[in-house]
Order: sequence, then structure tokens, then C-alpha cells
Amino acid sequence: MTPDAPHPALLDPDLLLERYGERIYRVARRMTNSDADAEDVMQNTLIKIIRKADSYRGESDPMGWIYRITLNEARELHRKRKRRPAVSLDALPVDFDETQHAVGVSDIAGRPDRAAMAGEIDERIRQAIEELPDGYREAVVLFDLEGVPYAEAAQLMGLSLGGFKTRLHRARLHLRAVLETFWKQHDESAKDESAPAAGDDA
Repeated sequence: MTPDAPHPALLDPDLLLERYGERIYRVARRMTNSDADAEDVMQNTLIKIIRKADSYRGESDPMGWIYRITLNEARELHRKRKRRPAVSLDALPVDFDETQHAVGVSDIAGRPDRAAMAGEIDERIRQAIEELPDGYREAVVLFDLEGVPYAEAAQLMGLSLGGFKTRLHRARLHLRAVLETFWKQHDESAKDESAPAAGDDA
């Protein structure tokens, strides 16, 4: 393959699906929190990749280019479905520690009921990620869930490195607040259930 030739995997639908299908679906699923929507995003992404294969040049793995198309397709689906709430994270602080752990890990690690609640916690976090504004959701999916390095994720989103880190941090703060609210409601509910009913013997 020459630098001016399209990547061979982008020209063969079967090879494209074999090499990149799993990652495309995983990103789409994390962006939409819906199996059906993820399938739609994946189908649209594969079609667009094949149609635009001639526009990609280079000998390197085209996964970055594929990520960008997948994110755009997921964003377009959200726009069409009009499912995004009017959430603004612009007022959240911008100072942060670059060694900050993933959302909620340090907050819940010591809880004895963590394992029992794992499924419910994961689903609430997935819902909260889907509710994030586009740019914030993409930052979390790329860096925290897909493990794309800071610089590459920033480039994929068309942001400066500092701008990407700020957006990621604000998204994490929002998700942490969601998780804290979840635990507060859970603890209050458990407390109410364990409290003796009025009139019970002491």
C-alpha cells in the first residue's frame, strides 16, 4: 500500500467489519446507551467509511479516523431523536488534578454494598453519560472508556489539549455528582426501610 492509496481494510466490507466492527459498536453503545441506537450508528458508520474510503490516506491504523466518524454519527442520531436534555456544564470548575481517578471509584471503593449494587451503579452511570452534552460525552467515552490518550482524543475532537482536559474534568464532576446523588437516595431509602414503624414496641 502506498501513502496515496486508501487503506485496504476500508475498501473491503468484510475486512472492515472484522477488524473494526467490535470497536465501532462499543463506542456507539457507550455513546447512545441503547442496543438499537448502537446498531443504527454502527450501520451508518460502516456505510460512511466505505463511501469515504478514498478520502483517507496513510499507512497507519485508521482507527482515529473511524472514531471520528462514529462520534459524528452518534451525535447526529442524538440530534435527530432530540433526546439530549438542556444540560450545561460550563459553570463547573476548571482546576483539576491530572491524576484524578475515574468517576466514583474512590467514593464507593470502601462501601460494603458496592458489589451488590454494581449492576445498578453501572446502569446509572451509563444513563448519566448519555445525558451529557455531546462534547462532554465524547470526552468521557474516548478517554475514560476507550483509553484514547489525551493528545489523540483532543485531536479527534478538534480541541487543544487544555480544552480537552477541561471538558473531561467537567464531565467527570457531573458524573460524580450523579453518583453521589444515587448513593444518597439509596442510603436514605435503606434507612427508611430499616426504621421501626410508628407504634412498634421499643
